[in-house]
Amino acid sequence: MEVRLVPLEAEDREQFITDNQEAFNYGALEEFGLRDDHFEEEGEIISRETIARSIDEGTAYRIMQGDESVGGVVIKTEYDHGELELLFVSPKAHSKGIGYAAWCAVEEMHPEVTVWETVTPYFEKRNIHFYVNRCGFHIVAYYNEHFGDPNDKDGEMFDMFAFEKVLPTTPEAVREQVKRIKYYEKIMKQVEGGNRAKLKELEEYYTSPAWKRDHAADEAGLLPKNLKRGVLSEDGIYNLLDGE
Repeated sequence: MEVRLVPLEAEDREQFITDNQEAFNYGALEEFGLRDDHFEEEGEIISRETIARSIDEGTAYRIMQGDESVGGVVIKTEYDHGELELLFVSPKAHSKGIGYAAWCAVEEMHPEVTVWETVTPYFEKRNIHFYVNRCGFHIVAYYNEHFGDPNDKDGEMFDMFAFEKVLPTTPEAVREQVKRIKYYEKIMKQVEGGNRAKLKELEEYYTSPAWKRDHAADEAGLLPKNLKRGVLSEDGIYNLLDGE
């Protein structure tokens, strides 16, 4: 299946939102019929506000098959990490391999990303099958009343499955890791110089999966030998944080 990802233009934004809501409603109606207790707003499984925020905070593409728009995707990337915010295919184009082709195009577009994350509601069986069995994601969490996403302040992750896909390290990914290490190396120097306002940012990095990936890359000998990497020293950062 051949598809193209075309950057979303401002004049197509409203249709993109409408198409996204239609696709999500279709999945819910397949599962629940006309029950509406899973809707974010009246008549919609996913609210206009949620979609608009994803577009504004990420990068949106229309999925094109020939001259026809058959879906859409919104992603966010930072260094070697990516988030799949939204991926939808028009119900009339289901079961044609379009979603998988679009996802492959996303991966090809971002060879620097080696960790992708996404979420989907628990009732979206089609999506769960797609992410796990087709795209190679793994379920890493189920957010509910007993186990919430620590970064979810508005309760939007309630009853959501979280997925992660880890890809082999690429030269592009290592270059992005080097950029991140250089950035936090500067932050560390600022903290050592007395700028305690930067301490929280340093702590967030030190306790993040990103630091673990950077540390693992260093242990594996993937980083340039002349790269300053004091920020990857557990003792160095721990001493700074301990002296807070």
